[in-house]
Amino acid sequence: MEKLTPRQRACLKLVWEKQATSKEIAAELGISKTTVDGYISEAVEQLGARDRRDAARMAFGGSPRAESGGDLTGVESTTPPERPSDPAGRAAHFLGPLAPANRDADNDASITARLAWILILAIGLAVGFGSIVTAVHTISDIVRSDQRPAR
Repeated sequence: MEKLTPRQRACLKLVWEKQATSKEIAAELGISKTTVDGYISEAVEQLGARDRRDAARMAFGGSPRAESGGDLTGVESTTPPERPSDPAGRAAHFLGPLAPANRDADNDASITARLAWILILAIGLAVGFGSIVTAVHTISDIVRSDQRPAR
């Protein structure tokens, strides 16, 4: 039990006391389902358990198991750990609602944000392609004018 991180213990405690799914644990702790699955997988491996329930039993088997719900005293704070500052964080601030809400999730963008990104990319591609076509046309005009005989 001592070799588990506070987040691994919090996840296993919810599995033990509430028989919570990864999705429920993620909502309770304010982290993504993928992150919860990672914490639980690591805990199962560290404890040498067969599955998540076995790991929860090994970690909290001495404490009473709640029939429905449970007292979560002793579960670590739900405040996610601070991320180191990085350029992506500044980009997320710049993008506002178009930035993903949780960088650990597979894809948590709303349908509106996805459609906005598609529109932004389509406009960007159209402008870029138009610029290339204009540049090629201009260069071909210059080359043609250099090849014409002087009068």
